[in-house]
Amino acid sequence: MTFIRTFAAVAALVAGLHAAGAPALAQEEIGIPECDRFITSYEVCVTTKVPATHRVSFSQQVAQLRTTWRSLAQDPQTRLQLEAICRTQGEQMRRGLEPFGCAF
Repeated sequence: MTFIRTFAAVAALVAGLHAAGAPALAQEEIGIPECDRFITSYEVCVTTKVPATHRVSFSQQVAQLRTTWRSLAQDPQTRLQLEAICRTQGEQMRRGLEPFGCAF
């Protein structure tokens, strides 16, 4: 996918979220760059490449993951380990999206 198409896909996703009354993405951030990058890439992939018949399940997974990671980020003891947790769990979930042509 070219840069322009990728940019257009991200812009469409953000516009769609705002139009649907979804909270601003900044409010959904984990606060750990590795985690935030993964979730953004995951959501773009699910929205742009995963067939509609499978999107609900993938969207539910990332919503649960976001909730868990945000909770871990709020605890000073687990926050220090969160980057590694995001990397490991993110890699596992990333492999699940490979059949749909997602590579991030």
